[in-house]
Amino acid sequence: MRSEVGGGDGNWIPWKPIPSTVTERDIQELEDSIGLRYPDLYKEFLRYKHFYEFWSEQEINFFRHGIYEWKDTLLKAYFASWDPTKLIEKGYIYLADYSDWGIICFDTNNQRPEDNDCPVIMIDHDLLYDEPLPLTTLYPSFEAMMRSLRTEQENRV
Repeated sequence: MRSEVGGGDGNWIPWKPIPSTVTERDIQELEDSIGLRYPDLYKEFLRYKHFYEFWSEQEINFFRHGIYEWKDTLLKAYFASWDPTKLIEKGYIYLADYSDWGIICFDTNNQRPEDNDCPVIMIDHDLLYDEPLPLTTLYPSFEAMMRSLRTEQENRV
């Protein structure tokens, strides 16, 4: 995973993530706007650090989490891209892009009460209008996804 900024010329300058300014109230407002609840660990993720780019070899590209625009970025993803009504009505929270052809969502229909975590699914954006909606479970939970991303980073050569 990398967290860097720079021009399109390939001259990347490392960028150090800064502590998050996200509050419980901010998160509650977002959850209320979509009528769904985030997994607890995702809330911690949002409250941990701000970043511009966060993507992995597994082609998971998290939304930009800049200090001033993070909330607008999430709202835009929920309500101004793909088919937000369909996703939200089906209990899916769009949280990242998958490569250049899919979207990654939480499946809140299968949220586990013991730890408030839920599966992470991928949907090919070209198939968002198919019924039933074809999806692939990438990870059994957000925790499993983050552990996988961490292992990837630790094993990077």
